[in-house]
Amino acid sequence: MAPDVDDSLHLEPPTSPRGLLLRHRAILWVVVATSVFLAIAAAVDGGSLLLVWDEPIQRWVEARRTDGLDTVFRSFSRMGSNVVVFSSFVVILAVVARRCRPLALALAVAVLARSPLEYVIKDVIARERPDIGRLIVGTGFSHPSGHVLAAVTLWGLLPAVVALFTNRRWIWWATGALSAVLIVGISASRVYLGVHWFSDIVQGLLLGWLFLTLVELRYVNRHRRHGCGPAAAEEIGGVAGFRSMTTQEDQRHDGHDEGHDQRSARRST
Repeated sequence: MAPDVDDSLHLEPPTSPRGLLLRHRAILWVVVATSVFLAIAAAVDGGSLLLVWDEPIQRWVEARRTDGLDTVFRSFSRMGSNVVVFSSFVVILAVVARRCRPLALALAVAVLARSPLEYVIKDVIARERPDIGRLIVGTGFSHPSGHVLAAVTLWGLLPAVVALFTNRRWIWWATGALSAVLIVGISASRVYLGVHWFSDIVQGLLLGWLFLTLVELRYVNRHRRHGCGPAAAEEIGGVAGFRSMTTQEDQRHDGHDEGHDQRSARRST
């Protein structure tokens, strides 16, 4: 049986994706409308409308690259890669499943369902990646950014995981700040390295926010019915099947980004 957990922080945190969207419905509609607009604009004429700001942003970023920033943003990018995300997920899931199975289920759904969701959207929109001074090799379509979606779905749940082990709010806020730094750093790295347009990043953040809100609703409802007891064990095993279904797609779309870093050369602007 899972140990008793103080629900005051991990079930009702100071803020969360669900809290921000559902307490302020205007924000929800703005997020949904912006996401729909970006998807349509990215799908029409190769995203030419979005290039009005995407291309100047890309060239501005390129002009400010340095060797030191190259190293920093390569490191951030790796934190959103499938190797790091799924390795971290396995470790975190093993810890969380012993403590709170509804949260373990939410984590499994968020991380494992992200890959098929990402690839379906990318294949439907079919936007090409930027080809302006890439520092690493990117494969597959561009919209939305898979690294950003992965970062949001995994690192966005880190405060909820930490709240299982402490009821100190300053620790929760520190963990939230760490999650934000990781997500923002990974997001910025994909533009800096030249493998995504800025609008791809924005879409990844918006979709990740919406997706985490749905996952969180599921988690909260299960937790209220079952607490942190032995519920959802079978469902966790079933959701884990997504991993074996998407392994080849993960490698096809994402593996080259990190594997070919050393063989990629910066182009002059």
